[in-house]
Amino acid sequence: MKFQYIKLAALSAITFFTLSCSNDDDTNEVIAGTYGEVELYFDNGMAGDALILGNTYTNANNESLTVNRLNYIVSNFVLTDADGNEVVYPKEESYFVISEENGLKTIHLENFPAGDYKTIKFGIGVDAQRYLQGETAQQSFWDLAAANDLTWTWSTGYRFINFEGTYTTTQSEGDKAFQVHQGSNTATDNYREVTLQLPTTARVRENETPSIHFIADANVLLDGDTKISLYDNSNEAGTSTAIMGGENLIKIADNSTKMFAIDHVHNASGHTHE
Repeated sequence: MKFQYIKLAALSAITFFTLSCSNDDDTNEVIAGTYGEVELYFDNGMAGDALILGNTYTNANNESLTVNRLNYIVSNFVLTDADGNEVVYPKEESYFVISEENGLKTIHLENFPAGDYKTIKFGIGVDAQRYLQGETAQQSFWDLAAANDLTWTWSTGYRFINFEGTYTTTQSEGDKAFQVHQGSNTATDNYREVTLQLPTTARVRENETPSIHFIADANVLLDGDTKISLYDNSNEAGTSTAIMGGENLIKIADNSTKMFAIDHVHNASGHTHE
C-alpha cells in the first residue's frame, strides 16, 4: 500500500511538472496588443575577416587597403511576420548611425509589436522623402550624423557611407589616400534598400528580445558584383582617390546592397550586445 502511495505521488509530481512546462511554453505565444524590443547588431568585416581599423586587406583588384574609417547610415526598418504582415518602425525614429571608429554597432527598435518575424528590410542612407522634410525635422539625427562624419553641408546632404583609408597597388609606388563617400546628389538618388531572410524566427515578446546579428562586408563596396579600381579613379597626380559622385558611385551604391548578411538570430531576455 505504501509502495502504491509513492508511485501515485511520483506520478502526480511528473504530471505537475509537465503541466508547468506546458504553461511556460504558452508564454511564447504572441499576445496581441503587447510590445517588446528588437536588437540589431552590425559586425563589420572585410573580405571574410573582422574589420580592424588600421589593418590592411587585399582585394581582387590586387589593391591593398588600410582601412581607417567605416561609418554608415541604416534606416527605415520593416519586419515581416510569419503571416506576411509588414510591421514598419516609425519613420521619425528609424535613422541610425553605425560607426566602427566610434563603437556604434548596436541598434534598439523599441516598442515593437510582439510577433514571430521572418524577414527584415532596411535602407542604406537617408531617403529623399525624409531629407525633403527639411533640417528642422531631423536636426537631432543630422547632428549625430555630422558627429560621425556622415554629412556634407545641409544643401548637399548626408554621406550614406563613409569608407576611408590608404591603399597601395602594383601599378604605382607609395601609399595613396582613398575616400569613398556614398550619398545622393542632384544627378542621382543613391539611397538603396536591402531585404534579408532571417535564418531563424525572431520572437518579439514583452520578456524576450531577439538580437539579429548582421555581418557587413565593406570589401563588397569596391569588390562586389562590379569591381572598381581605386587606382583607375585616382587624381591627375596619381596621389589619391576620391569617389563621391558619377557613374562609379552608382555602381558602389548597387554593390552596397550585397554588403549585408545575417549571421544568426538570438532570442533571449535582455540585451546581448551592449
